[in-house]
Amino acid sequence: MLLRYHHRLRRADFGSDEAVRQWPLLQYKYLAIHMHEPARQRARDLANTPAFASAQRERKKVEAMFAELKNVIGLRRLRLRRMKFVREQFFLAAAAQNLKRLVRFLSQPTTPTVAATT
Repeated sequence: MLLRYHHRLRRADFGSDEAVRQWPLLQYKYLAIHMHEPARQRARDLANTPAFASAQRERKKVEAMFAELKNVIGLRRLRLRRMKFVREQFFLAAAAQNLKRLVRFLSQPTTPTVAATT
């Protein structure tokens, strides 16, 4: 929803004689400002903070997990209908995803420690 601020123009507002001739056409000037503009400006200000960048990095990881659940594991369309069964299906899919991540984590080579020589 937009709020319109009306400003009645005066003859002094016009800079040239050409604009004065168009006076009947330009009697009102509208400045359209969204009614939630202060909140929108606060959001713009917060988007430039380091905490926001950190939160975006964390969100990217979580969104990737949900994308894998939807696309690879097949949770795009649920097979069961009641909330109890949907919750169980989601938990099983999340457990399968965690097992895949665990296997990937455990299969990484460990770095050997170098003994200090004196």
